[in-house]
Amino acid sequence: MSEIRVGVVGTSWWTDAMYLPALASHPRGSVRAICGRNRETADEIAKRWGIPLVFTDWEEMLASGEIDAVVIATPNDTHHPITMAALARRLPVLCEKPIALTVEQAREMAAAAEEADVTTMVPFSYRFMPTNQYVKRLITEGYIGKAHHLHLRYFTGYARGGEYAWRFDTALAGSGIVGDLGAHWLDMARWFLGEIVAISATIDHFVDRAPRPDGTPYTQAEDSAVILTRFESGALGVLHTTAVCWEPSKFGQTHGLDIHGTEGTLHAFNDWDTVQEVRGVRHDETGAPHLLTIPDDVWQGAPTETVHDTYRHMFRRTEAMTRGWLTAVADGRKVDPDLATGARVQELMDAVMRSAANNSTWLDV
Repeated sequence: MSEIRVGVVGTSWWTDAMYLPALASHPRGSVRAICGRNRETADEIAKRWGIPLVFTDWEEMLASGEIDAVVIATPNDTHHPITMAALARRLPVLCEKPIALTVEQAREMAAAAEEADVTTMVPFSYRFMPTNQYVKRLITEGYIGKAHHLHLRYFTGYARGGEYAWRFDTALAGSGIVGDLGAHWLDMARWFLGEIVAISATIDHFVDRAPRPDGTPYTQAEDSAVILTRFESGALGVLHTTAVCWEPSKFGQTHGLDIHGTEGTLHAFNDWDTVQEVRGVRHDETGAPHLLTIPDDVWQGAPTETVHDTYRHMFRRTEAMTRGWLTAVADGRKVDPDLATGARVQELMDAVMRSAANNSTWLDV
């Protein structure tokens, strides 16, 4: 296919900081249109990025004939209708996670993508970070042998305040921390150790939030979750995601990983400031896990002085996510993670919520 004309729905800071930089420098595509509810904001972004067409109605943009593919970077409650309309026109789709409010919507989206036979992507970005890429490589190469258990931690404090946030409004987000950060960790757990076959979970919210800006009440979503998983291999997992932690790093969050197996142990830590490291020890070694050197090909030329610089590079400059999706659209091939992966993660999220509502009962998934 010749140059791909991309339409982007959503004018948030995330679109401006990540999607548009990634798309603007792609040699095989360009951003043809931007759509946002606020015309002034959309016009401002279009001017800054040299985008020729501005819409305030996503249906009009999809029907315009001016785009060949669409990025959906909008609140969770809009993902399903926009994606379904785009797939009905056989437009390739990149849709933010979680892809839907319900598992039924997610399955419908995945089925529509298969029927349309187009390239789709869900940008589970953390699996592309160098520490996680290296851990995945080591697992594949047999460093830990047969896995016994996995522990993933995502500690952040962005929800410690009591202000209103749409991500904790169930009508708009579906769930809270489970959909926001838990979706990433459920995806990574599957990516590391294979399919999850059973889940038990506990969720809660610790911060009472302000009403919506219009003063109306709403059901507040969870801001902390502990998820137990059993993998098809027999391994066990503990995924802990919370947005009410005080983490004294510069960005206020940390990521931790521990994997133990028959042949060895791996630990990874990312403080979202200057530390992003992997440590390991094999079963025939003594002493504490030692620092492992992440190979240059895993870094893909990313700056390593700060985690932010690494993240921005991976998202904006490599073929890992948005750019990889656009290249695949141009080549007419599929990528992973796609909408089918997104739907499976949605099924796991649904099991988390059902288990938590039923006294942490183990549920087969």
